[in-house]
Amino acid sequence: MDRKKWYAIATLGAGAGALAFFLGPMAVAHTRLRPMSAEAVLAHAWQSGRRAAFSESLTYTNNLLPAQVQLPKLLNLPIPDASVKSVNVYQKSSMSWRLEELNQNNNIMAVVARNQDRLVTYQAQNNHRIVAQLPGQIGTAWSLWPIPSPHSLAGQWLTTAHITTVAGIPAYALTLRPRASDTLWGTVTYWFQGRDFAPLGFRITDRSGQVVFGVQAVTFTPGNPGRASAPPTVGHVVSWHASPVLAQAADQLSLGSAVSGPPPFFPKTLGPLARGTAREEGGTALAVYGSGPGRVLVLSSQTKAWAKRGRASSFLRPVPGSVQDQGVTDGVWSVVTFPYHGREVTLMGSRSQQQLAKWAASAWR
Repeated sequence: MDRKKWYAIATLGAGAGALAFFLGPMAVAHTRLRPMSAEAVLAHAWQSGRRAAFSESLTYTNNLLPAQVQLPKLLNLPIPDASVKSVNVYQKSSMSWRLEELNQNNNIMAVVARNQDRLVTYQAQNNHRIVAQLPGQIGTAWSLWPIPSPHSLAGQWLTTAHITTVAGIPAYALTLRPRASDTLWGTVTYWFQGRDFAPLGFRITDRSGQVVFGVQAVTFTPGNPGRASAPPTVGHVVSWHASPVLAQAADQLSLGSAVSGPPPFFPKTLGPLARGTAREEGGTALAVYGSGPGRVLVLSSQTKAWAKRGRASSFLRPVPGSVQDQGVTDGVWSVVTFPYHGREVTLMGSRSQQQLAKWAASAWR
């Protein structure tokens, strides 16, 4: 290379370096986030974050109740398998998205996708595909990210916000702590992209600080993901029907509406908690006691939902100090079930098994 070419390249390099030196701080300043209150972060996330278009890959940690737990006739929804180590998310809007569950070898284990009011799931293990129409309020309220509405936290949670970085992106971290000290909740933390408030993950800890559930972005790309968000088309189609009780539960829990005329086997109170909403449909009934992080759901079924336990028998255990109650807990969420006059009653909430069993004994026995 002759001296003239070398000199030209060196001059251009020096100029580029100088330009980067002077413009670099401006670029950093441009992406620097301004401090915001927790209420403001949540309001922005609620208004725009759920509708943001993006693609992202996230780490996945699940130490909640066993991965294959399904509450028959109520929560018959796809639950990630225990082998899932990461997830890919492609979202056009809250009504159009695709979630892929991957194992440690990055092989797709399952897919859950939504296209307007149609929910499509695929399980690689059995090559099954389910195409379902989302009924009632589920079609309106259920989005991929469980971002709480601002009014749902009022008086129940202490909230703080700070600026951080997730996947190399300036972000807001929103942390929730229950005001009540008698639940098993530790903290719930959400991360939101600083510009569009797109969700970058969330994490749940118990009172000891142990992580029981978490997803956090490692890569993030804003913008419409295009065909990547399309529902799966492979697999043998099998039938699936959501219980009307599930639709009613979604309505009650998301809107907080009161319901008159509850089934007679639901007492007015459960320990210190007053009965709020209650529904019965096709022999299955649901009641909600209390509100906020200490809320307890009670399911009553004519059929013995846990009688043929199958996998359930591997994790349900006798509740200490109780003769007929069985249950399980993960440190944040407990389930207690028992027979009652030919029905089976199941309590679910962020309380200890012993506490739920004590309240059940007082209310039903």
